[in-house]
Amino acid sequence: MRSIMKGLLISTILAALPLAGAMAAPTKDEVVAVVKKAVEFYKANGREKALVEFNKKDGQFAKGEDYVDVHDMSGVCVAHPISPAKVGLNRLDQSDSAGKFYVKDLVEAAKQKPSGWIEYVMKNPTTGKLQNKTAYWEAHDGLIFKAGTYTE
Repeated sequence: MRSIMKGLLISTILAALPLAGAMAAPTKDEVVAVVKKAVEFYKANGREKALVEFNKKDGQFAKGEDYVDVHDMSGVCVAHPISPAKVGLNRLDQSDSAGKFYVKDLVEAAKQKPSGWIEYVMKNPTTGKLQNKTAYWEAHDGLIFKAGTYTE
């Protein structure tokens, strides 16, 4: 009986290992890759189809903490798979919990260069905690494609 229980315990632990890895925060390289993939998807499929996909909570660009959101150059959110209530809102005046107007900073940066990094504080959708977020963005066709990773 003990060997059966031991076998079941080992099987359960081994089965859970892939899930533990899937919940890890994306690396900076993974963040850059998903933004580039989103821009390529947009180029290949056009604005309408791409924005539909980017807004899907269970779409290919939304996996827990790892998701792409999109704003236009005036600060209006046009895609957000985790917080659909933000879509259609001009977010230039939105600040993070530290008072930083990160969307305004993002738009200003995107008008100056084609890509970059931004840091702000945001509620992590996986943990529910306020955490520092480092986000990579790329500007293309009047839109800003952004994804990030949370740090402690």
